[in-house]
Amino acid sequence: MPLQQFTKSLCAAAATAVVASALFATNAAAGTLDLSKPADAHQAMLRLVGDLDGKPVFKDWDVTIFAVLPGAKPRPILRMQGFNAGRLIAKPDGSHDWVTREVSYYQDLKSGEIIESWVNPLNNQKQCIVQVANDPVSNHMVPPMANGRAPGFNISGETGSLRMDIPLSYPNALSEADFPEESTGPTYLASEHFIFFARRADLVSDVQRSTPGHHAWFRTGPWLPWMKMGKTPGYLIYSGQGNKYASFDELPAAVKAYTKKNHPTYVTAPDSFYQPNETSWTYYGKLKKAGKLPTKCD
Repeated sequence: MPLQQFTKSLCAAAATAVVASALFATNAAAGTLDLSKPADAHQAMLRLVGDLDGKPVFKDWDVTIFAVLPGAKPRPILRMQGFNAGRLIAKPDGSHDWVTREVSYYQDLKSGEIIESWVNPLNNQKQCIVQVANDPVSNHMVPPMANGRAPGFNISGETGSLRMDIPLSYPNALSEADFPEESTGPTYLASEHFIFFARRADLVSDVQRSTPGHHAWFRTGPWLPWMKMGKTPGYLIYSGQGNKYASFDELPAAVKAYTKKNHPTYVTAPDSFYQPNETSWTYYGKLKKAGKLPTKCD
């Protein structure tokens, strides 16, 4: 994801989201989770995100990327498909390590074919693409205190949802001095927006170890480093959706084939916690400093 802030958002949801309505407590029955209680809501979130038995889970996305220039209508410029491979690792104190890695591949807007080069319609310059390959993208998830706040699940009929909005601002990993073509400035500014959906019965089940679900993902962010747009005014919008799977084999065929050929370690989730986390910006910086950026991409 392109979903680099996903794991941070999970912890934020547990710590800061508004407590669910008392409707949950009214409808809670023996053997079900009470989503108005912080501990139960945290358990529901863990099951929605991962698998409590520590099995790997896969969340994919199918995205359209829009370019926004000042005063202009957002313009679709690329498609993108990818996935996150994650695993929950239970700790003795009741917390969990959420260990993941993710890949995402840019595609031709019309054909959906994975591409290695791209002619930027904003300036007609051809660029070699750097696909997303972030390992790790992990975090430590601590359950809320008894008087803490619960993730803000919303229930409508037989469907439940969990929304997370994450505004981002931190020092840019690509400095203007070292990366004049790629850096958009000293500060990385973006936002991530997730909505996870599942059946109400699955969310409140105290037996379910991994809750089936699907999700919507939206993002605003700066120009990607490989676009070499520098400080050109404007930004990108990502609009996508995806599903949760129990197996790599359930992912789209083209994504599976490209991953097996180019990033075979991503066919499963990590089995331990390690840091620091990787982003598209830190990954690009490492490739450039090592002289490993793609140069022949026809």
